[in-house]
Amino acid sequence: MSKLFISLILLSSLYGCNQTQHVIGRVEASSEMMIASPLRHANIVKKGEVKRGQGLYQALKSIDIDNKQALKLINQLRDEVEFSKLKVGDRLEATYDEFNNLIKFSFSQNEYETHVVTLNENSGKWDYSLEELETYWQPRMIEGQLKTGSTLQDDLLALGLERSVVNEVVNVLLCKVNFRMHARAGDRYKVLLSERKHDKKTVQTKVLFTSYSGIKAGSHDAYFYEDKEKSSTYTAHYTPDGQALINAGLRYPLPRLHIRSSYGWRMHPVTGRRAMHRGIDLRGRTGERVHAVAAGKVIMSTYNKYAGNKIAIRHRDGSTSYYYHLNRRSVGVGAWVRSHQVIGTVGATGRVTGPHLHFGFKDRRGRWMNPLNKRMIATPKLKGERLANLHTQVQKIKGTIADLEISKDSKYLVANLDKIKRFPSAIDRFDFLQEEN
Repeated sequence: MSKLFISLILLSSLYGCNQTQHVIGRVEASSEMMIASPLRHANIVKKGEVKRGQGLYQALKSIDIDNKQALKLINQLRDEVEFSKLKVGDRLEATYDEFNNLIKFSFSQNEYETHVVTLNENSGKWDYSLEELETYWQPRMIEGQLKTGSTLQDDLLALGLERSVVNEVVNVLLCKVNFRMHARAGDRYKVLLSERKHDKKTVQTKVLFTSYSGIKAGSHDAYFYEDKEKSSTYTAHYTPDGQALINAGLRYPLPRLHIRSSYGWRMHPVTGRRAMHRGIDLRGRTGERVHAVAAGKVIMSTYNKYAGNKIAIRHRDGSTSYYYHLNRRSVGVGAWVRSHQVIGTVGATGRVTGPHLHFGFKDRRGRWMNPLNKRMIATPKLKGERLANLHTQVQKIKGTIADLEISKDSKYLVANLDKIKRFPSAIDRFDFLQEEN
């Protein structure tokens, strides 16, 4: 009996072990199947571009970005991108995950750089990056002589220059030359261009030098000055002694011009509602000095919960300039201020999403107007360090012109420019750069 009982226990144990092994084997096999065949979901990419008659929000809707999401993206990018300069052909791209959530957005206004924001999975915030193609700058000299019945504009267009480049050249020279009265057949002109190249294709053009001479017009030279700070209002064309060559414009309240939000109807960055924006928002750092755009009398220096610290100045022509969201006000009501005098500092007071300067303007009749349309002194005459930098850049430009003159007979200087390393600036000289090995 005892032997039979032991036999039954052994048989039961063997059966149990086999059953356990069989179950474990099934689990392992199942796990291997899951690993071998994971579920994969592809992201969805939607591309679009700004079309004629479209605003930014309409363009974003074409790639299925609604106004609420668009407002978040614009607030994220407005310190890096000037949406006020939106133009036909600007490219947009949105990437969605398998649940149709936006995870990446890119915006490009030219062929060599793309602004990108990517959703950070850990923080839930958008991370910004700038993607740039490898480019180099190449000089090109254009010179000619007016013929009977021709104009400078017609000649430059006939040479294949883009209209925007032609307009820049003509507008610079208009500050010194009355073409209607003094242009004559036989007048000579020179234009030095710096062309930014990618795969031998021109993606950007800068006018470094313009020259015009004639019996009636006289001789006039203009040089392009590029300030150290990006979007600086001092970046412009000047005579060699530092006189600005700009027909019309406004001496702006900040040393650089980056428009975060333009004049007119917009989606309010805080409320998200459509509202009239009676001014322009300029990018600025907290504590950065704010200047009066022209001489005048301070008629308001106060605070409210919407505009924050604000100042208004009445000018001699009856117009009034307004400065909102200041961190600090340096002038009081009744004070007379000079043009370009410091009146306060940039801040984030009032109803705002971050530090910036709201700059507004009323005409002599008390009607709000676009500050960009106000005609005043455009850029002050350069002095001090900026004037010294201009002189340095003028010498570099003259050096480039001399090198190009030599290269007419000797082609070594500008040969194989596609092999030259990327130039650090459009106005640097081209003769000392070394070829890549």
